[in-house]
Amino acid sequence: MKLSYPEKGSCPGKKKHKLIYQVPAKRGSVDNEKLRDRKSVYKMPVNKTQASALRFAVAVLIISVFLTGSASAVVVSGSTQLGVEVSEITPNPARPGEDLLIRINIQNIGDDPAEDVIIGIEEIPPFVFKYSTSEVYGSGTNMERTFQIQQIRQRSKVELNFYFRVDPEAQSGIYQLEFTVKDKGGTSFSRRIPIRVEGNPDLVLTGTEIFPANGDNYSSGAIVPGQEFYLRTTVKNAGNGDAKNVRVMINLNNSSPLIPLEDNVRFFENLSAGSSENLSFKLLLGSNADVQPYRIPLRITASNNTDTFQIDKVQEIGINVLNRAKIDVSSLKFDSGMPVRGQQVSMTVRLENVGEGEARSVKARLEGLEGSGSTAAFLGRLDKNDDAPAVFTFTPEKAGEQEVTLLVEYEDDFGKHQLSEDLTFNVESQNGNILPLVLGAVLILAAIVFYMKKKGKI
Repeated sequence: MKLSYPEKGSCPGKKKHKLIYQVPAKRGSVDNEKLRDRKSVYKMPVNKTQASALRFAVAVLIISVFLTGSASAVVVSGSTQLGVEVSEITPNPARPGEDLLIRINIQNIGDDPAEDVIIGIEEIPPFVFKYSTSEVYGSGTNMERTFQIQQIRQRSKVELNFYFRVDPEAQSGIYQLEFTVKDKGGTSFSRRIPIRVEGNPDLVLTGTEIFPANGDNYSSGAIVPGQEFYLRTTVKNAGNGDAKNVRVMINLNNSSPLIPLEDNVRFFENLSAGSSENLSFKLLLGSNADVQPYRIPLRITASNNTDTFQIDKVQEIGINVLNRAKIDVSSLKFDSGMPVRGQQVSMTVRLENVGEGEARSVKARLEGLEGSGSTAAFLGRLDKNDDAPAVFTFTPEKAGEQEVTLLVEYEDDFGKHQLSEDLTFNVESQNGNILPLVLGAVLILAAIVFYMKKKGKI
C-alpha cells in the first residue's frame, strides 16, 4: 500500500490523498519480501488514556526492580545475567565475638556462560573476613577477599560460603557487608547485605555504699546492731547488647539478721548497652546481731531483646558490723578528804565503758588545774561494762572552788574519740586546819604525860 501526497498547485486547504494498493505478482517474490521488511511511515493515532496507562506500567516496572533488589541483584550484560542471592545467615542475628556464616548464590540466568567472574568482599567493621568455601575450590578453602571463578554456566549458580568473625566489642545494631561481582563480558555491580548484630547484655553492680539511715558513721561505711541503714548501688549494663525486664532483688534467707524495711525488688523495663540506673534499699540490722562482717546477696535477672540470652546471677555486697565504745565518768573522790592548799592530794576518777564495743588506748588528763603534780593517767583497754581508775596526784596552790576539765581520749571500731567533762571541787586553806593540828598535838602530849606518871617517873 502506498500513500501519495497532492501534487504542487493543487487546491490549498484540502488534503487529497491518493491510495494505491499494489498486489505482488507472486507470493515470496523479492518485492513482497521487501514490503514485509519495510517499516510503515504511517502511525495510527494513540489515545491519551492508553499513553498514560503505558507510562504508569513502565513506572511500576521500574519501582518493582528497585524493591526486589534487596532480595537479589541481577545485572544483564549481553546474554549473561548475573545475580546475587542470599540463602543463609547463621546465626541470625549475629553475636559479638562469634563466627558468622553467610551463604550466597552467584546466579547466571542468561543464555550464555559468564566467563572470569571476579568476586570481591569489602571488609566492613565489625566483621572480619576469615575464609570462604565452595565446590568450585574443591576440598580447599579460599583465604583471599577477592578471587575469580573461571566460568558460571548459563542458567546455573555457584554456591559460596563466607565465614566472618564478629568483633567482640560490636554494639547491637544493623550493619552491612558488601559483595562486588564483575565478569569478562562487562558485568559489574555490588550488593550490600544487611546483617543484624545482637550483643549480649552483662549486668554488674558498681558504686555500692552502705550508710545509716540517720546519717551517723557515714564516712566509715559501717553500721551497728539495731541500726537502720541504706544500701545504695548502681546496676550497669557493661555488655554490648540491650537488656530488658531487669530485676535486682535482695535475696536474704530466713536466718539472716538483716531485715528489709521496704520492697526488696527494683525493676527496669529496658537497660541499653553502656547505660546504668541507680537504686536503693532500706534495711535493719537486728539488735542481737553478732559483731562481724555480713554479706547481702543481690540477685540480678534479665534477658536480651530476643529472649535468646538470659541473665540470672547473684552479686554479694559486703557490710561491716561494728560496735561503738562509750566512756563515762562513774565516780570521783579524794583519798584523804577535802584537798588543802599547799598539801599533796590524790584524786581518783573512775571511768566506765558503757558502750557496746571495746575501747582501746584509753587515757585521761586534767586541764586548768592551779597546782603542780601528775595530771595525766593511762588506762589502756576497757571492754564493755568494764571500769578503771584514773589517779591524779597534785598539790593545789589556791584555796576555794576549783574548776578543771577532764579530757578522755580513746579508740573503738569507728576510730578515735574524745570525751570532755567539767569537774568542780573545793580546796581548803591551811589556816582552817591549825586548830585540829593543835588539838591533835595536845592529845598526844597528854597521852605521853599520863604514861610517864603511871610508870612513876614523874
